[in-house]
Formats: sequence, C-alpha cells, structure tokens
Amino acid sequence: MILNLNRLFFALLLLTGIGGLWWLAPPDTPLIAKLFMTLILYGPLLIFTHAAIQGSPRLLTWMCFVLMFYFCGFVIQLFYPPPMGVLAIFRVLALVGLFITAMLLIRAGQASQDR
Repeated sequence: MILNLNRLFFALLLLTGIGGLWWLAPPDTPLIAKLFMTLILYGPLLIFTHAAIQGSPRLLTWMCFVLMFYFCGFVIQLFYPPPMGVLAIFRVLALVGLFITAMLLIRAGQASQDR
C-alpha cells in the first residue's frame, strides 16, 4: 500500500514538475531547449525512478536527500504570482507526500532487517 502511494507521489511530482516546466515555457521556445532544461532540472530526480518503483530503503534514503533541494526550490516558488505559485502548491504537496511515504518505506525496511 505504502509502496503504491510512493509510486503515485513520484509520478505526480514528475508530472507537475515537468508538465509545469513545459506549460510555462514561452511559446517560441525550441524543443531542444525544453528537453535540455528538463534534463538539467529533473535529471537528478529521474535517476531515482528505480528507487521509487522498487522501494529499496538504501536508494530511498538517497532520494530523500535529493528531495530536500527540490523542496527548497518549490517553497521559494510558493511566493511567485499565479500561475507559478499555484503550481508550486501542487509540487510541494506531491513532494511532501513522496518524502513521507519514502520515510515510511525506509522505516519498514529497517524493521524487517532488525528481525
């Protein structure tokens, strides 16, 4: 159950992050520029796709460290005017949900190792 929530929040974070990046880009932005910015901004998060899908406690720990950087950026975006500020609300909610479910999975993995 928690692993499925983790996957859902990871997908929502990528959807709101990458979708918002492409949606808010100026209309005349070249495709290669959008792809480059997507890889630069969300590449570190995409590296942890395997961690979010499998639920490995060790990889989830590293993913949580990376999520802290995204959290700082998204909280700053909360003060931007709409539509960026409104989109940042959904990004922060997805990120907090992902962080909490990842912590629960890490805790469950540690409990199973202690037995």
